[in-house]
Amino acid sequence: MARRGARWGSALATGLLLLLSACGDGNSDDFLWGRTPSFTPDGLRLFYSQNLSTPSDRFSGTVTSLDAGVIWRIDRSGLNPLKITPDGRGPDFFPKVSPDGRQIGFICGENGWFNLWVMDADGFNRRQLTFDQAIETTPAWSPDGDRLVFVSDRSGNNDIWSVRLDGSGLTQLTSLPSDEAAPEYSPDGSTIAFASNMDRSNFDLWLMDAGGGNLRQVTRKDNAATGTSDGGPTWAPDGATLVFERWEGNWELYAVRPDGSTLTRLTANDQHDGDPVYSPDGGSIAFTSSRTGWWQVFLMDANGANPRQLTGAGR
Repeated sequence: MARRGARWGSALATGLLLLLSACGDGNSDDFLWGRTPSFTPDGLRLFYSQNLSTPSDRFSGTVTSLDAGVIWRIDRSGLNPLKITPDGRGPDFFPKVSPDGRQIGFICGENGWFNLWVMDADGFNRRQLTFDQAIETTPAWSPDGDRLVFVSDRSGNNDIWSVRLDGSGLTQLTSLPSDEAAPEYSPDGSTIAFASNMDRSNFDLWLMDAGGGNLRQVTRKDNAATGTSDGGPTWAPDGATLVFERWEGNWELYAVRPDGSTLTRLTANDQHDGDPVYSPDGGSIAFTSSRTGWWQVFLMDANGANPRQLTGAGR
């Protein structure tokens, strides 16, 4: 989430040993957290990542996306969970389904560094795309499926990069003194939405051209000292709306138009809601929430109504 961005580098470095030691086989319930859901193109299933830590690591305000290690698939009804990550590999997290549904882009810490990988949707044919001693996070596909955009600290801070599906054409899209996070292509592929703290060190939503440049700000706080931060933007299928997570003492979900107008709050409770993603038809939003005590995957109508839990015990 947005506030994670400024801490990703140090958090990942200090948490590497813990994360690797937490990996195992897992199952679909029992002390596991569902994070970062991603729809299949037909909208019938979701991929997500699960934490493999012990009950002593139950949700707290310091939990980050480090707490994920195995990729699963589940029906949007919450039925038929299937573990995709093969035993003895990973940790794997931040799964993103390709536009044709045949591949999954994800982050893997298998070789001691968090690099960008791709695998077939059934978990086979894993291949590594980046090979730097760096920390990569939050991959997203271009609409044509030819490239992945992601965040890397290989240049010294968290910038946005892109790479072709065969690992060629590695390109740095931002080169700023600020931290950038969670890039997402617009449905037409012309624009990337992302979070950045370039405005008064406060995380807001920004847009840039798909090739970098032409930066424009979407959200802006009247008073940056309030501690409110925005992150995790994802586009509605028609490109008319962005849904995102906002920190205001806990994470809540909001929607806004790309020009910054029509800000609408979608969730309101005393627990955390984040990782939003629209369904392909735009009628639903999958997200993660701690409202049942653990991070789990939920589904709600696009206007925030009718939330229902998909993963974990108690659904």
